[in-house]
Amino acid sequence: MTQPVFHSQRDHVGDLVIPCVDVAKGRATEPSRITGLEDPSDVTAIVAAYAAGNAHKIFLDVYDPWDAVDYLPPLLRDIKALGVRPLVSVAHGDLPSVVHAGGLLEAGADALSVSTGLIEKPETVAVREFGAGRLMGVINCRRTGPGQWGAFTHDGEKDAGVSAVDVARQLAELQVGAVLANSIDREGTGDGFDLELFHAIATASGLPVIASGGCGGLDHLTEALGAGDVTYVLVNNMLHKGRYGIEEIRDHLLSHSSFSPTSPDSDSGTGSGSAAK
Repeated sequence: MTQPVFHSQRDHVGDLVIPCVDVAKGRATEPSRITGLEDPSDVTAIVAAYAAGNAHKIFLDVYDPWDAVDYLPPLLRDIKALGVRPLVSVAHGDLPSVVHAGGLLEAGADALSVSTGLIEKPETVAVREFGAGRLMGVINCRRTGPGQWGAFTHDGEKDAGVSAVDVARQLAELQVGAVLANSIDREGTGDGFDLELFHAIATASGLPVIASGGCGGLDHLTEALGAGDVTYVLVNNMLHKGRYGIEEIRDHLLSHSSFSPTSPDSDSGTGSGSAAK
């Protein structure tokens, strides 16, 4: 069955918020506090709860190295069966080869992230033969001065020695589908998104931007989406810890007087943004 050309606004808002699940050894790294889960570390069960709230996409941040992710293909097939489109990062965005990437794309990943590999081994980013839109860039950013951010690799632990804005330009040259900009400074704080960072990344790349790092409340979501530089918001703790549900977030966005999203085009099958910024 093909995707409908026109979507209701309610469905569209469900597409703007992307839940994140951190995964290691095939399990959520931290048990979810979503009510009603028989196994709070079962990734498929967690994603099913998000799907029930009308989430359209899920970001799987897989901590395991590539030689330890045999569980991923069947997991991706289970998630696709729920009607959710998986965006996948393995080993902090390292893509060893076309063979590695192709296996996950064929198993059901809608997009794979590229982060560490782009900076350290740009010659391995050859998965463009699958379509550059099947890639999403991830930049872990740390503020280094007024209006300046450095890019960090290995899950934000290692200074790459380049600016985040320069990496955004590299991603634009690759023509990836979207760029996830994560503020290391704000990550886990709940203090709100770094909107200045997202503006810089959107301006440099011209790509749909996924905001990450710092979301602690519903108003942070409307603030980010309403500012004009962000196409999607990535949400982890506020959902995973059961403080809010997807439906609650969706209803808040719909009722917010200053946020009125337009109807998206039909989905193209990539991890890139379908909503107008």
